[in-house]
Amino acid sequence: VWASTKKSEQLVLLSGPSIATTTTSSLSEREREREKAMTGCVNSISPPPMTFHSHLSSPSPVSRSSFSFSGDSVHSLYRFRRVTRSPSVISPKFQIVAAEKAKPLKIMISGAPASGKGTQCELITQKYGLVHISAGDLLRAEIASGSENGRRAKEFMEKGQLVPDEIVVMMVKDRLSQKDSEQNGWLLDGYPRSSSQATALKGFGFQPDLFIVLEVPEDILIERVVGRRLDPVTGKIYHLKYSPPETEEIASRLTQRFDDTEEKAKLRLKTHNQNVTDVLSMYDDITIKIEGNRSKGEVFSQIDTALSELLQQRNTAPSSLLS
Repeated sequence: VWASTKKSEQLVLLSGPSIATTTTSSLSEREREREKAMTGCVNSISPPPMTFHSHLSSPSPVSRSSFSFSGDSVHSLYRFRRVTRSPSVISPKFQIVAAEKAKPLKIMISGAPASGKGTQCELITQKYGLVHISAGDLLRAEIASGSENGRRAKEFMEKGQLVPDEIVVMMVKDRLSQKDSEQNGWLLDGYPRSSSQATALKGFGFQPDLFIVLEVPEDILIERVVGRRLDPVTGKIYHLKYSPPETEEIASRLTQRFDDTEEKAKLRLKTHNQNVTDVLSMYDDITIKIEGNRSKGEVFSQIDTALSELLQQRNTAPSSLLS
């Protein structure tokens, strides 16, 4: 047998019913062991029987560097087989580790009522394709359904108080667990609002990559809340001063949400301020604070920069060679 060892491949010539193992005396001990190992690799192969005509001589002794046989017809009696080594014995420098595909983003955005969370969430989802999950919208939908949980939630919301965890936590958990959220990533808006809610989410395995906080002066917040209006047809939020409706038809059907009065806004701000410090302490290492009293474009630019940097950090781990 003649063999040529080249990186991750061995070329083996099979020359009869049995595998020849003759080697020249010039082989080193290490080379002898290599030839022996290679012979073992192909002993299980059953080559076709050889027939030599009387005018043909027997195969010449085989060396590592050459082989010769008499007669052109002998070429048809030989075949080559490529024997590829197992990946476990390939030189490490040829084993490439692929970079893990970036996981979907998981973002939380927090801020006092009317801090601009809804506007920024719309811009974020448009660019990054995340699933927008608003705890407030989930609660309002529950209230609209007339369920017992909705009735109880409304009582607390009308007082400007936080809805009990046993009502809202499972609603948020179920929405985060849906397939679209898991595949596309999620943007959790206005939740958690207390340390107990944050603890519950962590217990369920929901940990954000980034926690965004929008900061706006309180007097501006009150003005934003009181002037807010809802289009019941499209669900779009308008503001009588800062973002008025496009047409008179839309303006005629706008409504004010029951919790958007000045009195309730002040109660909600008080509750928010009492709880926000505890919540932030649980996400301190991944929190960024954004000045929200700017144009929506300027605010989004800051958020966009933070998200782009986060994605860049994930994608800059290239395929690498094992050393």
